[in-house]
Amino acid sequence: MELIDRYVFVVTEHLKANIREDVKNEVRANIEDMLPEDPFVDDVRKVLINLGDPRVLAQRYSERKKYLIGPMLYDNYLSVLKLVIYIVGSVVLGLNLVEWVFNPNAYGKFAQVPIRLFMDIVAAVVQGVLQGFLWVTLAFAIIESSGVNEGKIPLLKKKWSVDDLVAVPVSKKKKISRIETVFSIFCCVFFTSLICFNAELIGLYMKGSHGIVIVETLFVKKRLELYISIILILTFTQLIVYIWKFISRKWSFKLAIINATQNLLLSIFVCVVISDKYLFNQDLLLRFAKITTISITQILSYWNRSIWITAVIFIIISLIDSVMGFVKSKK
Repeated sequence: MELIDRYVFVVTEHLKANIREDVKNEVRANIEDMLPEDPFVDDVRKVLINLGDPRVLAQRYSERKKYLIGPMLYDNYLSVLKLVIYIVGSVVLGLNLVEWVFNPNAYGKFAQVPIRLFMDIVAAVVQGVLQGFLWVTLAFAIIESSGVNEGKIPLLKKKWSVDDLVAVPVSKKKKISRIETVFSIFCCVFFTSLICFNAELIGLYMKGSHGIVIVETLFVKKRLELYISIILILTFTQLIVYIWKFISRKWSFKLAIINATQNLLLSIFVCVVISDKYLFNQDLLLRFAKITTISITQILSYWNRSIWITAVIFIIISLIDSVMGFVKSKK
């Protein structure tokens, strides 16, 4: 019967290959022994309910019982860890090179530039990789302990039901693109690194005596520091969502709820940040007015309109992403 196939599939899905077939035969035999001759669907449902959550049953066959990151997630953990380390290393390297290009004087005399640049890049990459390792490990530990990889969410807990069993063949319409997830992780790491640790690179650049240099930064540093902790928290929770997508590879209703909640929090935060008139450096706009024929009043008007248009576009994209998550989870 289909229900039995689905149940056995969930039990053996994440077990080691060398025991998977034996466990599959054993579980199927146990179910058949508990069934009457010529069973109906209701008989099968009762037996499966008595056996309980198939993922709990799977843990009885697992060789390792206590772990920070269990065998069900370990392969995905290694994949995501390597991916994030590559991304973080590349982003940190790129940002340091950009800083050197536009601010070479910060590295001292010309003869000292190669050594200083090399040392700074190595230190930054090592620090970034260690942070990436910490964040990914912590995210997987939370996923492991909370059980979201098993479809459990603390705020949405309910007794396991046969209806929770997924079909063995996954609909292509439900699948989550790995490429899309990887690109999202890259964007998440890049923008967090840029805003939290290299915000001085964002601003107005002009040609000077030493080449193209930044003359005014976009953000007021002290004001931006008030938001850093919130940005890091939102980045970490976003990383958990991306890791869940990477692990699951398919949409579910619970994943859609978490994804929509995260999008809502990000949208609210974007609106709060844009509303903060003390966050953006007004001297940048004044400098821009001096080098153009546009009045400061017009520039302020264009600026306010532009940032709110950007916020609306972000909210629309987040809304579409949230709605599509629910739509795909039902297909």
